[in-house]
Amino acid sequence: MKKFSLYTITFFAVGIVILLISFFSFQYLYSSSKEDLFNSKFEAGKREAREIGKLLELQLKDGISKENVIQNLQNSIVNTDTQSGFICMYNQNGVELCHPNPALIGQKINKNNSGFTSDNKNKSDFIEILNSGKENTGIRNFSENSGRTSEIVSVFPVSGSDWMVASHANTEVIEQQISDLYLKFLIVFLIATLCILGISFLLIRMIYRKYDAQKTDEIQNLNDEINSLTAVNTQLNIIHEKIKLNDNHSLNENLTENSKKRIITYHKDELISLETSEISYFFLENNIVYVKTNLGNQYSINSSLDELVKTLDPQMFYRANRQFIINVKAINNILVYGKNQLKIVVKPESDEVILISKNKVAEFKKWLEQ
Repeated sequence: MKKFSLYTITFFAVGIVILLISFFSFQYLYSSSKEDLFNSKFEAGKREAREIGKLLELQLKDGISKENVIQNLQNSIVNTDTQSGFICMYNQNGVELCHPNPALIGQKINKNNSGFTSDNKNKSDFIEILNSGKENTGIRNFSENSGRTSEIVSVFPVSGSDWMVASHANTEVIEQQISDLYLKFLIVFLIATLCILGISFLLIRMIYRKYDAQKTDEIQNLNDEINSLTAVNTQLNIIHEKIKLNDNHSLNENLTENSKKRIITYHKDELISLETSEISYFFLENNIVYVKTNLGNQYSINSSLDELVKTLDPQMFYRANRQFIINVKAINNILVYGKNQLKIVVKPESDEVILISKNKVAEFKKWLEQ
């Protein structure tokens, strides 16, 4: 799959997940906000009806006639907007005493006019609420044929009269306000989400491009190292062939004058003389220097590796590290190990890993090319 297609699929997958989470989150917020707003309208309606009812009580106590009190209230509410909410007043028989629409004054609410569900979930007719003469708050529901929407209604009895002050709030308008606010938040959120996703998409592409470039460079360096090692192994094979073609006499002629041709060691009570060409490698273990022959035999010697490397033929033997001196004929393979290190595979195999540090790689290659 192409990288661009992979990025695109990832982008859409993340986008869909975010949109789904956002959709359900907004649905929850919408329901929660709607409930909170309705509760606040309930409380506001109660407070408004109570305050106006108390004001009317004071006017009656001050000796103002009922007719004047009714007229004053009517003058204050006449022609006010009834779309979202309004104040009116009934008597306990259901007769409209005050209303923003003067044409409705004097009309009487009948039993089938509207139902009422109080905030404690009790259901009754609205006329029964007025007849009771008690303070109450709830949802007033109208029949489908009336053409009117549900209202939040809070009624408050005016002391010293049979009046019931009613505060109305249109539920449809409230829901529309919530829906408009919800839609605005949703649009802003979707735009912000798309911007975030787009920026994230670009940033991810930039980061992965840099990562891919770095990996490509590392792979290229590794390929160059492998090619170099292949060349070294090829040279090593050529050296092995030359060694096989030359006899020991011609090889010894190339040794320096101070190079040892034999190594003396002991095995129990036996004195053993080993040709250096028979030795695969020397190694240090537990502060003892051992010799490993081509046949796999192992002997200990008294010389240190530092002393041996000074007396051995430098064309035949190489000090790989602090633990090993290896014979070029014993090298079976050379592998890349870690970062810029080489692993030498010898024959016979060594129990310990023979490593050429990165600082000695160039020197080792030069030695092989001798």
